[in-house]
Amino acid sequence: MRRVIMWDMVSVDGFFEAPGHDIGWFVFEDELAAYIGETQLEADTLLFGRVTYEMMAAYWPSAEGNIATFMNGVEKFVFSRTLTSADWHRTTLLTGDAAKAVERLKQRDGGTIFVFGSADFAAGLIAKGLVDEYRLGINPVLLGNGVPLFKPGLKRTELKLTHARPLKSGVVILHYQPQADAQ
Repeated sequence: MRRVIMWDMVSVDGFFEAPGHDIGWFVFEDELAAYIGETQLEADTLLFGRVTYEMMAAYWPSAEGNIATFMNGVEKFVFSRTLTSADWHRTTLLTGDAAKAVERLKQRDGGTIFVFGSADFAAGLIAKGLVDEYRLGINPVLLGNGVPLFKPGLKRTELKLTHARPLKSGVVILHYQPQADAQ
């Protein structure tokens, strides 16, 4: 069965966006780019909610470099109740039950499935137990306000740390598995 990995950059105080969808506070440097280059090869599918999809689709098609090549070439699914089309290369728009669709995607042959951003969409997957691993890039900043990565109301879930990688920039990359899935 394919695994779903939620990968997000987050502030120390738990926000993945500052007000106004501002993500300009992310620390992005060579070590992080190398980590992304190392880990993106395991993924062959990306999942997005509408807001994150629109931000990504506005940026990546005209970007250059290895990450852009990956983002533009990989299979993508956007889950939305309001979009009528998804024109970014290799993107499929899904409008039905997201959890059921992700359960079907996990059953298909293929590599790892990544969820980027998309906190509202991801909250539904978390609630249904569909996230197999959390990868967080903890950025050395306190935002004080913004969009929290984890929504209130989630059930308590014990996590097992499976990887920690501090970067020179102060970003710390952490991998966690829900305890029921940890080995």
